Amino acid sequence: MILLGGTIFFLYSMLFSDFFTIKEIVISDKNFENETLSGQIKETIKTSIDKNIFFTDTSELENKILNSFPELEEIAISKDFPSTLVIEFLQYPLMANIVNESNIIKKSYIINSIGYAIKENLEDPNLPYIKIKTDEPVNPKEAVIEKTKLSYLIEAKTYFEDKFGMRIISMEYKPVAREIHLLTERNFNVWLDIQKPYEEQFKKLKKAIVKLDIFKENLEYIDLRIAGESGDKIIYKRAKQ
Repeated sequence: MILLGGTIFFLYSMLFSDFFTIKEIVISDKNFENETLSGQIKETIKTSIDKNIFFTDTSELENKILNSFPELEEIAISKDFPSTLVIEFLQYPLMANIVNESNIIKKSYIINSIGYAIKENLEDPNLPYIKIKTDEPVNPKEAVIEKTKLSYLIEAKTYFEDKFGMRIISMEYKPVAREIHLLTERNFNVWLDIQKPYEEQFKKLKKAIVKLDIFKENLEYIDLRIAGESGDKIIYKRAKQ
C-alpha cells in the first residue's frame, strides 16, 4: 500500500502538479562576455517555462537554438530536476578582422572560424586582417566569407610566414577574381589563385628566389597564379624608385 501510494503520488506530481513544471532557465557559463548572448539564447526557448520538465524535448530546443545562432559550435541542454533547464554552449573561435569597402560604406567586423560576423565596428589587433571590396556592403547576417575560403586565407598566410620568414601584414580577398593578395612586411603583394593549392604556388616562388631576391628587391607584387609550360612561371613587378 505504501509503495502503491508513493507511486500514485509521484505520477500525480509528475502529470498534474506544478512541482515538475519548468520555472527557470539558466546558463552554466558565467563568462561576462557571453552575458548578452546568454540572454538571447534563453529568450529563444522561453516558451518552455511552465511546461512539464519530463515531457520537454531538449534535443528539439537545442536544434532551435542552433538554427537561431550560427555562431554556436555546440549546445547542450540538461534537466536539473525538479524545475530547471541548464544550458551549456560553445562558440566558434574568433578568426579574423574583416574590413569591407563597398561603394556605399566602409565597415569592419570580427568573424568566427565559419565566416560569420560576431562583432561589428570592432577590431582585434591579435587577429589577421582581411580586406574585401564589394559593390554592396556585405550582409553580416550571412557568412561574410565562406568557411573553406577563410581557411585557405589563414593557412596560406601561416604557410608563407613559416617558409619564407616574412610577416604578412594583411590580406585581400577578391571573390569575383577568386584570388587573394598577401601584403608582406616588405610592402609587396603576393598574388594567389584561391582555386589552386597554395603550397604549389609558393613552391614556384621558392625556386625563383635564386634569381629573385624577395628579401632585398623593392617589389610591387609577385603573381604566382599563372602556370607556364613547366608549371614554374611567375610574374613580378618592381616598385618605382
